[in-house]
Amino acid sequence: MSDYRNAEDRLLTLAEAIAAALDSIQPIREVETAPLLDACGRVLAAAVPARLDVPPHDNSAMDGFALYLADLHPDEPTRLPVVGQALAGHPYRGAIPRGAAARITTGAMTPDGPDAVIMQEQCRIAPDESWIEIGPKVTARLKLGENIRRRGEDVQAGSVLLPHDLRLRPQDVALAAGQGIAALEVLRRPRVAVASTGDELCEPGVELPPGAIYETNRYVLIGLLRRLGCAVTDLGILRDDRDVVLPALRTAAASHDVLLTSGGVSVGTADLVRDAIAELGRIEFWRLAVKPGKPVTFGRIQECLVLGLPGNPVSVMVSFLLFARPLLLKLMGTEPAEPSRLRVAADFAFQRKPGRREWLRARLRLDPERGPLASIYHTHSSGALSSLSWADGLVELPEDRAGVAPGEAVDYLPFSGLGVE
Repeated sequence: MSDYRNAEDRLLTLAEAIAAALDSIQPIREVETAPLLDACGRVLAAAVPARLDVPPHDNSAMDGFALYLADLHPDEPTRLPVVGQALAGHPYRGAIPRGAAARITTGAMTPDGPDAVIMQEQCRIAPDESWIEIGPKVTARLKLGENIRRRGEDVQAGSVLLPHDLRLRPQDVALAAGQGIAALEVLRRPRVAVASTGDELCEPGVELPPGAIYETNRYVLIGLLRRLGCAVTDLGILRDDRDVVLPALRTAAASHDVLLTSGGVSVGTADLVRDAIAELGRIEFWRLAVKPGKPVTFGRIQECLVLGLPGNPVSVMVSFLLFARPLLLKLMGTEPAEPSRLRVAADFAFQRKPGRREWLRARLRLDPERGPLASIYHTHSSGALSSLSWADGLVELPEDRAGVAPGEAVDYLPFSGLGVE
């Protein structure tokens, strides 16, 4: 059991906290086989080589006609007979003779012989499609290989199709599908247990007693965790009772990789979670130089990581996105990246006391004359859940910045760059 009260009183910066936590995390290396349609969000256990050339044969990029460039006259219209057609999935059999053309559709295998495809819009076509005519101006613009996609120009067999430790996106899964791959070897999902604490909390759907509120934090956290690709267990609401909190955390830690709680980590008399973590395991650090989210707690119960987030809903979501998310990505086996930051102009004034990194709920708009402008929500309360629904990102103020004047440059972190669409 650790005695976190004897730790140095200085608040850790966000960067210090993330670096310390990442250094203590070993990625999951257990491998599973995931059907392709279930592979999005999973992390590849090993690189995937390409089995096939893509495209597997030369094919047409346009609806038009396959022909020989050398058959076209540079100074007068050229009329060519149409001797057949090549359709996607139904190739032309044999070679096209010189002095002739073949109708071809987009994606169809190019017939043997022709070295270009002319768009049908550039041709004069007989009513019965028995011939086409190409004018000299069009001929002058055509080049060898016109509108032909060459075999292997997208992917070459034997090359690395998907690198190891890649967190799979829909386009990555589609790339594997294009190779005929039906399943991928991926790392096991992190098992995350989620709990909210507080006697004042009630589940949606029941009538609120006096002094109670509906619980919202688990809905934010579980949604974010599932979007990230974690396997989630909902522990529900834990009452402010040591005999409830202690066994719930002990049991969850024994069968999960991560225990994620909200509430109970501040300094109130009913804030039991932090003490329970210290009793069952150890606290690595508590409290960060950030706003919102100062009382964040990071520790372990046996081999289970414990992330104790504050109770206010804005603090919960911001703490998850900026602190918990990078740790979970490392646990998943992929390298966490810095959040996307855009330098934009402030459309607001804001004053504060320096010393903590702070995030303001913000919305971006494009002004025709001034470019992208960031506006902030009308209240900065960490209990204003509506601000997160209104916002599409966060304005980040570094520790040493005392304020913002309209028109000054600020860093804007779009939610989309933090995994929230």
